[in-house]
Amino acid sequence: MMTNAKLIEETFKSAKALNEFVLTLMSPKTYFRELEDKEIEDFYINSTKFFFELNKAYWGFVFELTQALAKGEGEEVVKVVNKAMDRFETAYAEYMNNAVVSAIINSINSAYLRSLASIQNFTSAFLHAMGMVSKKDVIALSEAYVDLKGDIKKESRKIREEIRILREELEKLRAGGSNVG
Repeated sequence: MMTNAKLIEETFKSAKALNEFVLTLMSPKTYFRELEDKEIEDFYINSTKFFFELNKAYWGFVFELTQALAKGEGEEVVKVVNKAMDRFETAYAEYMNNAVVSAIINSINSAYLRSLASIQNFTSAFLHAMGMVSKKDVIALSEAYVDLKGDIKKESRKIREEIRILREELEKLRAGGSNVG
């Protein structure tokens, strides 16, 4: 009898631990600690609303499309499709206006950019190992060329200005006689 009670107790403890683990995985607070409880609550409300709006828009589209096809008018079918697209776009736009969705998209974007940078670094290292030039090298070289070209133009302007000043002084000296000072 004692072992059965212990078994049941351990089963409940395991189920509770598993439940807490699943809830932790599902909670946006696990991943986005900076969000407020109200924002997370809005996310769940908007997600549920979005699901039902999409469902309603889909079945409305199916019903209206069936009627339009039964009429056999092409313009009516186009109107139904446009109306359905408007419904989907409106539901999507309303759903996307949410802090949790924005945080999820930002996280995906960050992960994408990090992975892209890693792939570019790996490709550059691989090409260098093979004695080839990478895109990164070409970009760095073109930036250096633009910088050098700008520096040359700047120095050319300075030299031209110095030559202009020297010419003016030379003209003054020629005009003033032989008073070299």
